[in-house]
Amino acid sequence: MESYHDCISFDTTYMTNMYNMPFAPFIGINRHGQSFMLGCGFVRQELASSFDWLFQTFLEAMHNVAPTNIITDQDIAMAQSIKKIFPTSVHRCCRWHIMKKAQEKLGALLGRNPGLSKDFNNCVDFSLTPEEFEAGWCELMMKYEAMTDSHFENLYKYRETWVPCYFKHQFFPFLQSTQRSEGFNTVLKRYVNPHKSILNFVKQYQKIQTHILVREGAKDYTTEHFQTELWSSYPIEKQAYDAYTRDLYVKFRTEFALIARYNVRPHGSNLYEVYTNQEWVAKYGSRSYYVTCEPRAEDYRCECCKMDRDGMLCCHILKVFTHLGVNKIPEKYIIRRWTLLAIPDAPSTPKYEPDELPEQSKKELRLANMQMDFANLARIASTSDPATDIVKKHMRGARHEIKNLNM
Repeated sequence: MESYHDCISFDTTYMTNMYNMPFAPFIGINRHGQSFMLGCGFVRQELASSFDWLFQTFLEAMHNVAPTNIITDQDIAMAQSIKKIFPTSVHRCCRWHIMKKAQEKLGALLGRNPGLSKDFNNCVDFSLTPEEFEAGWCELMMKYEAMTDSHFENLYKYRETWVPCYFKHQFFPFLQSTQRSEGFNTVLKRYVNPHKSILNFVKQYQKIQTHILVREGAKDYTTEHFQTELWSSYPIEKQAYDAYTRDLYVKFRTEFALIARYNVRPHGSNLYEVYTNQEWVAKYGSRSYYVTCEPRAEDYRCECCKMDRDGMLCCHILKVFTHLGVNKIPEKYIIRRWTLLAIPDAPSTPKYEPDELPEQSKKELRLANMQMDFANLARIASTSDPATDIVKKHMRGARHEIKNLNM
């Protein structure tokens, strides 16, 4: 918890046992970007008093380290309890649930007002400040009579709990919804029979935790021993490759590749406009972004604030780096959280030799590698029936050989 208390997803939508009690997992994000369970509990009723007990117990178990940021569904009792037990935590509501409910209630209205859905999403997604969002909302009000609907009014009333620009300086890495909790619920269903006892659940829970730790160990091993292709020859990318865990480097590489979508022009000595050279850029839309620079102080800031939200540099700052000939990312911009050093006192690299990897980790690595190879082979073979027949013939032969091997 000491290392990963900065962002937690909490959700109670899954009923998991014969007593029909909601299961409440606290889901964190490790240095590889994987979900893992910090703890969990059952509540008899989704009341503020129940959440008070659960959150207080969680706080005690975590040595009074409260989550810095927490994301939940739009439950009033839950929100009250978070404010009471975790008063310093930044609480955010799941955007996916809010937008899904909006679609259900406003579907017919949106259908009668072409363009409203797109303009509404642009206002929500690409407003960089609360002031910009407020101005955009006023424009929508003037443009569309439908904006007077009561559900739009409710969305606006609770805007500070879910609109992204109100959380741009808070750490919610690659996260705007409780999808990690819901994804964990899917895993849980494979392990837990809802008709069995809580004691059975505890035993299965231990198996899940072991599985999670094995997966994390496999990721550590991959970072140390497996190579990944770089997108460019820029020294900055090689630095990121050496610093980040492998999965986070891949996220960095995806972001770094977006520099090809932008051009740069200076506005004075310390301000640069990064503007698109095409109509639309994934995640960033069609707008320009401004980056302020203090090269001597190694201080770079973009108004999109991806560095604050995800803990990784955005393509706009990276574009300015390449424009200015900066060959090294300042150390303060490579946060420990996304490296193998994320856990205090943990070794920077695994201490085992390649042949000492746990057997379960070896199995998962083999499976992952074969799945990639088979997927590539399937794409090639799917171009014709004769090619498909060749693959099927060799698969039959492989099954026969493996069967004999295992006898």
